[in-house]
Amino acid sequence: MFDKIEPSKKKSVKVAEQIIELIERGELGPGDRLPSEHELAEKMEVSRPSVREALSGLQAIEVVDAKIGSGTYVSESVRESNLISTDLSLLEKEMSHLHIIEARKNLEDAMLEIVIENIEYKEIEPIEDALNQMKSHSTEREYQQYMDADHDFHEALVKLTDNPLVVEAAQPLLATIDGSLYRELTRKYYLVDDSRIKRCFNIHENLFNSVKESDLEGARASMKKHWGLMEDALEKSEN
Repeated sequence: MFDKIEPSKKKSVKVAEQIIELIERGELGPGDRLPSEHELAEKMEVSRPSVREALSGLQAIEVVDAKIGSGTYVSESVRESNLISTDLSLLEKEMSHLHIIEARKNLEDAMLEIVIENIEYKEIEPIEDALNQMKSHSTEREYQQYMDADHDFHEALVKLTDNPLVVEAAQPLLATIDGSLYRELTRKYYLVDDSRIKRCFNIHENLFNSVKESDLEGARASMKKHWGLMEDALEKSEN
């Protein structure tokens, strides 16, 4: 039913296209359960993160529905839609989640030393305000507000470098936090409930305290833990 993905365009886009083609041909219908993420990845010879990006993108445009503990199903709404014209630009335009993590992990780790060197001369109120906003929205119900505050936290952290080139270089990466696919994937696999959101907040709080105390190793340890948990969630968790 599913074919190996050839390396022509973004893999998650090709995965989504194959699923849409099967629905168009009637091999998958409204209410049908899709194979598991593991099965899809194996049949198409792609990574599980590529499958997850594809499914999250299809869910965002209401082609599939994810049911916790049950799987992913073809949406009932496709009965009245023309899937041939389905807009996959969301998948095509947004960067791969793992690429974003890799880039941000390396950039933010490298800039921490500059931040620590400058911290005694800089105003830390913006990053502290962002942290307080994260704390006040640390619930699944207020996920979007939490992510807005997360963006503000990381932007304030970058600005503590007091280096306009670093700040400018970081802008495209900071913008990915606002991407709808990035947020959908993060919600579905990393910040899945209140306890996970609070764990994430605690890591950010530890990072802030280490920066404030000029503890470079402590700050790097918090950063490493944060990105490690995100990578593990996207690559390994079963949802």
